[in-house]
Amino acid sequence: MLGIDIGSNTLRAVLMDENLNKLKSEEFIIAAAKNMQNDLISDEAVQRLFNALKNLQEKNYDLSKAMAVATAAFRKAKNSYSIFEKIEKEFKLKVKIIDAKTEAKLSVLGMQERLKSLSLFRKNLSYCDLGGASCEISNDDFSKSYDFGIISFYERMHFKNLKPNAYVKLFKKYPKNLSIIKDKKLKIHLSPYPMHLKQLALNAFNITENIKKHLKGNFFVLNSGVPTTLCAYKQGIKYKDYLEESVNGKILHQKDFFNFALKIWNLEQKKAKIYLGENRKKYLIAGSMILFALFSKQKLIVIDDGVREGVCIAHFKNIQF
Repeated sequence: MLGIDIGSNTLRAVLMDENLNKLKSEEFIIAAAKNMQNDLISDEAVQRLFNALKNLQEKNYDLSKAMAVATAAFRKAKNSYSIFEKIEKEFKLKVKIIDAKTEAKLSVLGMQERLKSLSLFRKNLSYCDLGGASCEISNDDFSKSYDFGIISFYERMHFKNLKPNAYVKLFKKYPKNLSIIKDKKLKIHLSPYPMHLKQLALNAFNITENIKKHLKGNFFVLNSGVPTTLCAYKQGIKYKDYLEESVNGKILHQKDFFNFALKIWNLEQKKAKIYLGENRKKYLIAGSMILFALFSKQKLIVIDDGVREGVCIAHFKNIQF
């Protein structure tokens, strides 16, 4: 069974057998949520999507027998149906646009199955899937989708070229004094970090402020490209050499995301392409700041599996969506 998740940032495909073993997996950056003018998927993104499907076809995947779903960017876009009509005509692939509740359900289904295989599954876990244009947070009693993702958050930013004030200059001269400030927002505001980086962090705190009140539990499972890339980068794994097994079950903490954003902010473009993938740097920084702002003392378990695996699992277990 071939399951395909056409997301707001990536197209992810997985081939699974009836025993839920993953035989092959593929991922392509399509950045569907990028440059969405007048709620339209751009021609460039459409071309990237078609190129990804052609690549799958050239690798002898049978797209006519695949189950494909599309998520947030395509829920919003006015031209989604015309795009998928062309896809069905050219590739014999039917694509179903799913709502946010279904997206969360499939994503959690994929995460839970992987957790079980790693003997990490337990009741009362919470789940967070931060995509390109939406963020789904779920637990046993609650599921909600929020209207921001790593691409949409970054593209809504209005960066200002502000000059450091006297306090920032003071703390730059005496950085140890920053440690006495406990409020994270104030600490970032007064820090000597790059101005645009600080603006991303502070805006991330603003958009997640009300959400944090509803977060329950000490353990969250994260499965999006930001935490998986962070884990791979910490291990020195290049983008082309990425293996799901190298990140599944890894534990992260809130500070890891800010440290990751700071490190890759200073990463030259050539190295960024090698370790992060092409044109991903700024979105990974934005996503890192969202997760840094969203969580506090929770332990964060990283799992690569998500919607694409959920599609296959739902098929084999006769779960309707």
